[in-house]
Amino acid sequence: MKIKNISIIIGLGQKVTEYRALSKYLNIIQPDWNNGSLRKMKLGKPDVLIGFSLGCMIATMHAEKHKVKRLILCSPTPDETLEKVKADHVVFMAGEKETWIIQEMRRIAETLKSTYEIIIIPNADHKIDFEYRKELLKIL
Repeated sequence: MKIKNISIIIGLGQKVTEYRALSKYLNIIQPDWNNGSLRKMKLGKPDVLIGFSLGCMIATMHAEKHKVKRLILCSPTPDETLEKVKADHVVFMAGEKETWIIQEMRRIAETLKSTYEIIIIPNADHKIDFEYRKELLKIL
């Protein structure tokens, strides 16, 4: 059963089929990386918006323009600041092996005006595998 108003924006080079295990719970969005327009994506107004890797940048851009209850950034491509994000709560997730991303998550989390938490998935790297999916679904 799909959880209402929850969307995940997948990363560059990924395919929707890689998210089959999550598709029964979430709306899977595959960006057209060549179109360059957030308006063309028609994200609507999800209560929870999730981004993975480069998809986090699109999720963040959306959350700067439209308030979301929860923004979940999975293995995010680092940004300079998140001070314009309009979210009640932000969750950062990364695999334990993504040391550079973890360091950058901690840095950019400090720029938020909302509450946040950081979740490190043991033995995971830059891929939403079984353990990563399990942790993601647990926080939803």
